[in-house]
Amino acid sequence: MEQLINQEINPLKLLFQSNGVHDGIPEKISDFFPAIVYVYDADSHKLKYINNKLTDILGYSFNDVQTWDSDLMCMVHKDDQENVKKELQKFNALKDDESYSYNSRLTQKAGSWKYFRTMGTVLNRDTMGRAASILFIAQDITEEVETGNQFKRIDELFNDTQELLKFGVWEWSVPDNKITWSNGLYKILGYDPKLEKESLHITPEFYMQHVLDADREKVLYNRKDHLIHHEYDLYYKVHDRNGRVKDVREKAKVIRNDKDELLRVIGSTTDITEQSQLYRDLASYKAMKQENEEFLAYGTWEADARTGIIFWSDGMYRLFGYHPETEKNKITVNEALYQKHMNEEDFKRSRSFLDSVIDGSQHPENYATEYEIKTNDGSIKRIETSGKLFYDNTGKWIKTIGTSRDITRLRQYQLGLEEKIKDLDRSNKELEEFAYVASHDMNEPLRKITTFIERLENKYKPELDEEGRLYLTRISASVENMRHLIDTLLEFSRTARSNQPFVKLDLNNVIKEVQTDLELKIEETSATLQIDVLPTIEAIPSQMKQLFDNLLNNSIKFRKPDIHPIINIRCLRLSRKQKEQHHLDAGNTWYKIDFSDNGIGFEPEYNQRIFQIFQRLHGKTEYPGSGIGLAICKKIIDQHKGLIYATGEPENGATFTIILPEHQ
Repeated sequence: MEQLINQEINPLKLLFQSNGVHDGIPEKISDFFPAIVYVYDADSHKLKYINNKLTDILGYSFNDVQTWDSDLMCMVHKDDQENVKKELQKFNALKDDESYSYNSRLTQKAGSWKYFRTMGTVLNRDTMGRAASILFIAQDITEEVETGNQFKRIDELFNDTQELLKFGVWEWSVPDNKITWSNGLYKILGYDPKLEKESLHITPEFYMQHVLDADREKVLYNRKDHLIHHEYDLYYKVHDRNGRVKDVREKAKVIRNDKDELLRVIGSTTDITEQSQLYRDLASYKAMKQENEEFLAYGTWEADARTGIIFWSDGMYRLFGYHPETEKNKITVNEALYQKHMNEEDFKRSRSFLDSVIDGSQHPENYATEYEIKTNDGSIKRIETSGKLFYDNTGKWIKTIGTSRDITRLRQYQLGLEEKIKDLDRSNKELEEFAYVASHDMNEPLRKITTFIERLENKYKPELDEEGRLYLTRISASVENMRHLIDTLLEFSRTARSNQPFVKLDLNNVIKEVQTDLELKIEETSATLQIDVLPTIEAIPSQMKQLFDNLLNNSIKFRKPDIHPIINIRCLRLSRKQKEQHHLDAGNTWYKIDFSDNGIGFEPEYNQRIFQIFQRLHGKTEYPGSGIGLAICKKIIDQHKGLIYATGEPENGATFTIILPEHQ
């Protein structure tokens, strides 16, 4: 149709250029054209003439045209008007024997629009030689455009699909040794099909340059004698133009003629790098998991409630004494297999639990159990199993997944450790008994020594010289030190042997009693005490009093010379995070009480040593004492399941911190 119009526009132009005495012949002839014919005045931008096809194709009458004031743009689609105006300007440059065409949309009277290819030529010129009127023939190309757009959309969809799925299709014409690629294959190899498709000469040799050396024997482009099958499927590696190595899968169909001569090969190449890496990662993970199972002696499993099928990992086979590679396919993993290996009591308990889940009387999300098995080789193992149960929307059990591990050695070690703890407790008890008895029994000879010293002083002191009297004084002092040591040792052993009950105890009352007992010492040293409100906890009253007494005495004793001691007792309730930091029971309430002073302090390296019995950081002459006071504090805190620790710096004071639970 377009060719026909090209042939007819010039004769029609001659008719319209006649002197005007044509009795409407050009108009009548133009009505037979299967297109809209119109004459456009370039100066006034008006329509001078338009044929009847305007009504047939677009639905407008001549009266409609008059209402437009013959404005051509009234029938041009609004989105195309600017472009049409630019196209009209190009006709000024046309020669008399030339024509020019452009595409645009024209609107129909009903409101829809159609695509038109409009061809025009200069009909008349003015005195300046410019185009005065232009003859146009507008042909409806809507169907052609829509068909082209449809093919374009299909092509775009195919290219998008190739890019999304990372594949390309190709055809190898064997006689002329040329390959045609789709856009997808260009992109797999790192080329831009829009910019490089025309410049690249695609041949088997060009493609083979991208195949890794180790895989070239797999590729059949250079081995025509191997293309004997109708189809083939290959996996190999290529590198793109940027050197990136990719895994590809090539599937192709071989086409031969009646003489069995190779004509062409058509196929697809898919970038499977991500899938291959995923498979490699899965293989590595599986190997690592199997190594972990074997090293840590555990296995994983899944039980399907609907089918009764139980899946075992390799670790489960090893737990039960089977070799996973040689015996896996010979064994049916089911309830009967468990019954074969478990002792009767454990199996009945397990079966009872399972029945309660099936009938709905129990609905646990997780469970853990221990049982004993006899493995396939006859050895006895202790197994710990943990599982998670899954249910459908109605609450019916559908499956369980879990892990099982060999805890035989752990339980043996635990039993051995429990025996050692019993032996240690027994030994400690015996030592405590011995310390108590020895301390108690040593008081009697000390009393005798004291008595005889007093008799010596009363009867013979006048007869002794100065050196003899010095000896008696030193003996008396040593005996007094020994008595104090025995008293504190007895106090320590009584703390260890204490079986007094825990009661609710207001620590505010305890600190008041201790202040009263130390009233004279506090006055002598002009000590200042600043005390927070303390909590009420479950504790042994006598031991709490002894604890506070020892800590306050300690702060007063180790004061700086000529400086009045200031002792701060601060209390706070531990947060959940603080309990986690100290590894404390999160379900209990814990209180932290700090005893801080402005005394002589101590080196940080001694913060644990000072709680050991008989440990001293200073000489007896400088700071008298037995070295047992803080050890007693540690013993009391241990009996109350709490914590005690100290921080300090030389000449910068010390802080003793105790952490106690509200409930025992």
